[in-house]
Amino acid sequence: MQWMMRSLLHIFVILSILAGLLAGCHDTPHYDQRLMKADSLLQNIHDSHLALEQLNGLQRNSLSGEGNKAYYDLLLTQARYKCYIKATSDSDINRALKYYTQHGDEQDKLLRAYIYKGAVMEELGKPDSAMTMYKQAETVILPTDYFNQGYVKMRMGDLYNQHHAYGGRNIEKLEQALERFRKAQDTHYQIVCLKDLGAMYRGTNTDKAEEKLNEAIALATSANDTNNLINSRNNLAYLYFMMGQKDKTYYSKAYKELQHIKRFRLKGLPENVYTTFACVYANLGMPDSALWYLQLAQVGTERDSSYFQSNNYLEPMSQIAKARGDSLNYLKLSYKSDRNSFSSLSDSNIVNIMYAENDFDHELSRKQAQEQRKARNTLIAVISAVILSLLALALLFYRRAHRYDRLIVELKDQSQSQMNDLSDLQGNISEMKINDERLKGFISSHMGMMREMIEACYHEPNNRIAENMKRIVKFQDSNKDNWVKLYDYIDMEHNNIMTHTRNTYPQLNDRDLLLLALTSMGFSYIQTAIIMGYSNATSVSVIKQRLAQKMGLDCSLNEYIKRYGSSDNKPKT
Repeated sequence: MQWMMRSLLHIFVILSILAGLLAGCHDTPHYDQRLMKADSLLQNIHDSHLALEQLNGLQRNSLSGEGNKAYYDLLLTQARYKCYIKATSDSDINRALKYYTQHGDEQDKLLRAYIYKGAVMEELGKPDSAMTMYKQAETVILPTDYFNQGYVKMRMGDLYNQHHAYGGRNIEKLEQALERFRKAQDTHYQIVCLKDLGAMYRGTNTDKAEEKLNEAIALATSANDTNNLINSRNNLAYLYFMMGQKDKTYYSKAYKELQHIKRFRLKGLPENVYTTFACVYANLGMPDSALWYLQLAQVGTERDSSYFQSNNYLEPMSQIAKARGDSLNYLKLSYKSDRNSFSSLSDSNIVNIMYAENDFDHELSRKQAQEQRKARNTLIAVISAVILSLLALALLFYRRAHRYDRLIVELKDQSQSQMNDLSDLQGNISEMKINDERLKGFISSHMGMMREMIEACYHEPNNRIAENMKRIVKFQDSNKDNWVKLYDYIDMEHNNIMTHTRNTYPQLNDRDLLLLALTSMGFSYIQTAIIMGYSNATSVSVIKQRLAQKMGLDCSLNEYIKRYGSSDNKPKT
């Protein structure tokens, strides 16, 4: 037996050395310094054009190694996106994504590849594929990486919002993103989420919309974030404009918000800001001023026909017509605006996006359930193997003693029967039909047989077999993992008492836990003494009293087991 253990130890050492050598052979790619510089520039949105110029000056084929080429593809896609260059192909990001999915040690770059693959799919008009990529990105984000968790959730919310989501999924994703950004203490994206949430809540909950926008304004003011401050005040002004159609007092509130915007600048603002100015001023009885603000949207730009058919133009023009008393033109323009709004609500892509997310979640749940089943099956197999190994060792020493032939024959028959039952049970496991009660009965039967053999060892006249059993126990004691694996079985039978005890009393050592385990299983003093290698059974009582004192119990060890091992008083784990 000793030479077998030495051989196994040598094999383990050799395998460990080989594993270390293999791990050392897989080095992280040595990245080109020019790529790393471009990456650092991309961290600042204002330097994105400089990073793109640097990348355009490089020749992809001149870079050494697949790692540098994949890095180049990723950075080029990212730089183009940040410079508002619409993607016409996904070939670059596909090469990067393929490389990083095959190199698991590049987690940060794999995450970015998934995110920008999603961004490219959005620009190529495939929002369902974009949602799948964002869901994939979530699977590689670390649990403590709150910023990237928030960023991916925000992109999902924006994707739903762009395609006029219903059912509140756009709001749900943005609320989740806001929570993550608060944990990450990222003020900029908190403002972005609050601003967008304010706009999303306008049609369903005006109080909530006002609350979010006021919070966004406060944060943007303290952070001196002018762009988001203007957009947040504009969203709040438009909210008041909508509310003013039922209560005209809100028009004055909208006017006050627009006066704050006028303190910054009036040229070069987004179209929706001019829309708000025009709508509010028209409803305040100033149609000429409203028209002047609307014309600012056309200054310095060439507008195609699509602009004059959009609601950013039609809605304020209808309000201007109403203010001038031109009812016919007002009805005509309002009809076109309402028709645009109705057609936008019937966006067919929203269904595909929702299906893409649902299908991904269902597949992920299926894979996680499968992994849990595998882990459970492995645990069952390990416990069964440990028990069968102990039985085999005991049987070996009985054979050498040439005694108790009848018991050996019976043990063989029962073991074969139980092995057949185990084979049937494993078949059921593979079919995901585990019969827990049958498994418990199987383990309990074998533990009963072990107690029977221990009793036989103790009462043998010259006690030779008992001495052999002690040597087995001493060997097993040096491999304490073999005993620890049995604790899972005891937890199954006694309401997680082993887990509860280890968590509550960390001062207990392995011998203490083994004594508790044997007592929980109903082993007698004699059986416990033989297994733990004590010279006599009476010492077990003293040791149990010392263990109760060590745990600080106000009762005996048996009472503790009865109290916390009962189904009426399940311990917390």
